[in-house]
Amino acid sequence: MGRNRKNITIQLNKRIDELLRIGEKKVKVNGVAEGIHSVKTAEQYRNTANRLSSVCKEMGVKNIEDIDKSVVARYMEAYRDASSWTVSRELSAISKIRGETITPKELGFTQRRTYTSVKNNRGELPKSSTATKPENQDALYLASVCGCRRSSLDPSSPTAVTANDAVRNEQGQIYAFHLLEKGGKERYALVLLSEQKNLTNWVDNKLKNGHSPDAPLIIHIDKNMGSHRMRAEYARNLYAELKDAKERGIDPYNGRKYELFISKDKYDHSYNNPRFKDDTIHGLEKSIVLETSFSLGHCRIDVCLYSYLIR
Repeated sequence: MGRNRKNITIQLNKRIDELLRIGEKKVKVNGVAEGIHSVKTAEQYRNTANRLSSVCKEMGVKNIEDIDKSVVARYMEAYRDASSWTVSRELSAISKIRGETITPKELGFTQRRTYTSVKNNRGELPKSSTATKPENQDALYLASVCGCRRSSLDPSSPTAVTANDAVRNEQGQIYAFHLLEKGGKERYALVLLSEQKNLTNWVDNKLKNGHSPDAPLIIHIDKNMGSHRMRAEYARNLYAELKDAKERGIDPYNGRKYELFISKDKYDHSYNNPRFKDDTIHGLEKSIVLETSFSLGHCRIDVCLYSYLIR
């Protein structure tokens, strides 16, 4: 006489087949997509199903509907020392198979899915930050004092900033840089008043030590290093310095504000944006916000405000 039910391994694999939705539009129920939409995910879930079948056989479970929490708990014991990502992957597969979600917390897993909990076959992955790497310090410094983008810092970029791009005042002090960024757009970025002396010494020392004036100022940066954090720091410091200069009657542009730094037409257009009718926005002076935006290469009040100044 034939068996009424197929063995548990066949049942589990058949359940995976029933869940396949590869190439179909995702339909979500309570924020969770129905079925399996990825070939790779299907392969991972099928591997889980086969491992789960072994535990079912050990516990005498013959039917898929009899896989309860105790069976899942027994299966997951093998993953007590696994990463949070692996635990989540296994339980996600089992939840799909059972049609009922079971969370790591229910089984006593207290791991958090953070960068530091990810492991590879050599042990725990060390925490890393591009901000602490010695080879990035010059690039981070330059971005923090003149607000340049990553393309100006990358020595492999044809628009990498050089000593020849520095704009000096009558005393020979660098107060701005001529930059080509965002598809070749030309702009002049103010150097923070508080850093102009230090920056000038930094550049001049490089030149004295044989650095070519038309060679990129930055020799090397990490491939993953971004400059947005330093640009945001620059924006906040520049706004404060421009406001202070205005109150003290100092011209940070050395008489070349509309010659190099600011397009009067673009300034007037942005200043009269009906979205920002008042002269003060979130406690900040609109005119100075806009000047800061020009040095960042945006020429827009909203971008400068919400992406840099009041993040």
